[in-house]
Amino acid sequence: MEKNENHVQVVVVTTSGSWPKEGFEKIAAHQKVKLFLDKAIRKLNIVTTQQWAVKVGGKVIDPEKTYIEQGLFGDVLIDYGPIEGGGGSRL
Repeated sequence: MEKNENHVQVVVVTTSGSWPKEGFEKIAAHQKVKLFLDKAIRKLNIVTTQQWAVKVGGKVIDPEKTYIEQGLFGDVLIDYGPIEGGGGSRL
């Protein structure tokens, strides 16, 4: 996809499903990532996201920053889910 600094194409993938259901949604690249995450949470009827991480390409990103601030362009697949535990016991 051609690099467009004004918009990104975004999909959020969670353990409860993906938003949008098919394809990507065109978002202003200067918008905070959190705005689209909030929309996905509502659309997927997710009750809580405490202790969840936001990742793109396996790298944790800051939802309070914009796509541009984080160097995200083109098609952006956001993996949004529970923080992976380290295993072990809490005895």
